[in-house]
Parts: sequence; C-alpha cells; structure tokens
Amino acid sequence: MSRVIWAALILLAGAASGADAPPPDERIASYQEFRHAFDAAEYTLALPQAQRVVELTRSQFGNEAPQLANPLTNLGTTYYRLRNFGKALDSYREALTLLDLQGNATNDKLVRPLHGMGAALRALQRDGEAIAPFRRAIEILRNREGLYTPAQLPLLKELIACYQSTGQFADGGREQQYAFNVAETAYGKSDLKLLGPLDDYARWHEVLGQYSAARLLHARAVAIADDKLGSRNLLAIPALRGIARTYRLAFLNGESEESAQAAVTLQDQLTPAGVARLAGAPSIEGERSLRIALDRLTASATPQPQLRGAVLIDLGDWYMTAGSAARGIATYRDAWQALGPDEAPKVLGAPSIILYRPPAMAVARKQLDPETHEDEEVQLRLSVQADGDVREAIVANPAPEREAAEKAVISAVKRAQWRPGFRDGQPIAMTDVEFRERVYIRKQKEKDKGKEKS
Repeated sequence: MSRVIWAALILLAGAASGADAPPPDERIASYQEFRHAFDAAEYTLALPQAQRVVELTRSQFGNEAPQLANPLTNLGTTYYRLRNFGKALDSYREALTLLDLQGNATNDKLVRPLHGMGAALRALQRDGEAIAPFRRAIEILRNREGLYTPAQLPLLKELIACYQSTGQFADGGREQQYAFNVAETAYGKSDLKLLGPLDDYARWHEVLGQYSAARLLHARAVAIADDKLGSRNLLAIPALRGIARTYRLAFLNGESEESAQAAVTLQDQLTPAGVARLAGAPSIEGERSLRIALDRLTASATPQPQLRGAVLIDLGDWYMTAGSAARGIATYRDAWQALGPDEAPKVLGAPSIILYRPPAMAVARKQLDPETHEDEEVQLRLSVQADGDVREAIVANPAPEREAAEKAVISAVKRAQWRPGFRDGQPIAMTDVEFRERVYIRKQKEKDKGKEKS
C-alpha cells in the first residue's frame, strides 16, 4: 500500500473517530503485549496492557462501539485471574451492554462475557445470580451450534454447580442428565473423553445420596479406561477412588430404596462386561479399589506423587470411617511422605471434613422462598483435636435472629467426621479452624405475621 493511500486511511479514521484517535497499529501492539503476558500467566503485567487496549479502542471507535466488547472481556478475564472479581464483573457487564445494543440476542460474541460474568458471580458467592448468565450463554450456543453441541459442556458444569449450591436439585439433575447425554452423543459410549462426564454424573448422584447409581457410573469409567488402555492404566484411578467413596458414603449415610432404584435406570447404559460385577460387589471392594489404584501407581514408570498422596488420603479416610483411627493416621503419614515437604502441608496441613451433613435449614439442603426467607452465613471457629474430634465450636459472627441456626450448624459440625491437621507428618490439635455454612433465616416481617396470628 502506498504512503498516500495509508495517510488517507488514517485521515478517514480520524474524521470518523476524532482527530486524536490513535493509529490502529498502536492498539494492535498493545494487544500483542497483553496477549504475551496473559499467556505466560503474568497477569499483573497483562493488566495495564489490557486497560491500554480498552482505552485505545474507545478512543478509536467511540464509547458505545461493539469493537470494545472483546477488549473489555479480556480486561474482565485479567481481573478475574487476579482475583479482583468485582472489577471483573464490571468489565463483563459493560461488554454485554455494548453487545446487547446491537440487537442480536444470539450473537456468539455474547458467550464469553456471559461465561465470565457467571464465573465472577460464583467467585463472589452469588451463585443464584450466576444462573441467568450461564443459562443465556448455553441457549445461544444451542441456537447457533445445535442442541447437542459439546461447546456447552463447560457452561453446563458451572450451571449445575450453581443449582447444587442453591439447593435447586431438580433443575440441577435435569441439566446433569442433559450434559451427560450431550457428552455421550458427541464422544460415543466408549471413548476416553467420556471419563470426565462420567465422573461429573457419578458425583451428582453422590450428592443426591444415590450411591449405587454413582458406583455404576464409576465402574463404567473403569471398564472404558481398562478396555482402551489395559488394566494398569492410570486414567481409571479417579473412578476407582469414586467406587471406594460411594461405598464409604453408603456405609455412613445409608441409602433409601428409592435412591437405590436410580441405579436401575442406568443399566441400559452399562455395556462393558465387568460393570455389574464391580458395582454389586461387597463393601470390602471399596478398600480393594484403592489398593488397585496404589498398585497401578507403584507399577507406573512415571512417579505420580500427588496422585499417590491423594489415593492414600482416601484410604486413610476409609479406615477412619471404618473406626480404625490408628490405621487411618498411619496411612495419612504415608500420604505425607508421598506428597513431600512442599506439597504435603498444603493438602494435610489443616483439618478437613471427611463427612458432613448440613443441618435442615442449610441452603445446600433445599431452596426456600426468597419472599419469606433470606440466607445468611454462619461463621465458626473450631478446635479440632489430633484424633479428629471437634472439641470446641464458637460462632464468630453471632446474631440473635439466627441463634437456632447457629446451634444446628455447631451440632452438625461436631457430628461430622474430621481428618486432623498434620505438622511434619504427625497429627496435631489445631485451634481457630474456620468453618462457614449458609443458612436460611425467616424474614422479620414473616415472624411478625406469625405473632399477630397467635
């Protein structure tokens, strides 16, 4: 291109966007610097470049230009990676506003800022508000790419987590079933890509207390991995851990006949030969599954210290559940050694709940009408002994209107099964352990109505 034509183009751009608009190459250069820093996970360095790209784009195209949407989304994602979720949310919202001004409700450019907005709301513990942007993004993808597009799977996973955290289990179950159908349609019934969706589907059944159904799905994942890669593969280890977990949870919580019936509906999906045998084996198979996972790790040519440590922690949890605290503590020590001095404190350094059943008024248990109830957070400070017993529980943010809920949360925490915290491979008592639970509290006006009636 001649210099005369290039100069003319710059003049035309100045006439359209203002005489002081920057040349396009400056904006491109800033974007390239942003991208280089962002891809290198240098988010602190990427932030000023992301802000600069927004400024240059605004100067060149105007404050309401659709060209601003992508730079604003990039800025929002940078803020998100820096854990500045409030500013991330603001950037995503501004990007959405600009795109909505174009009047195209199915614009595929809406998907990224909608996804970002939902993720930022989740990070701010506003899962109920995150449902709408996730659903809208999913609908756009289905409209443009088809009902069974696998591109919706990450969004569905986020949406399902929102339904779970807000107690909307019917909606969550419907979307989880849909997500698995999408994955099975996209990948086939025996593809290794199905292992992740199988794990998600199984864990959903675990949340519902449908342990037999979850076990069938984990067993199917083991069968697929072993059929494709042989009986010593490591890809089956998450499913082997899942089998053990379902046995342990069923032992602790029991399983209703109605929940057990959920497994029957999955039978037609379970084509691999060994699935029924794995799923119906006696409960000792839970420990055996973990031993199989450890044997595979031992035989592996490539050390997997983090995975080995995780399996050993599962086995320790198994022994603690079975009432063998001495074997449990010894196995946690082995896990500490496997993880090493750098990683072990991150995983085993603080007490952790092995099994906890929230009280009846917990948000995680059910959904109540927001017109009559509001949710509040109960914050506890705990003392957890070296054997995992909770010796003391103090409410850090007491409030008279939720005294009953606070007592219920304390009771649930003390009934829970805890893994103690460790220092240098040894269990120790720890104080000031934080625990949080969101509970429903009846609104004051509803309480006043009840008093008037009485």
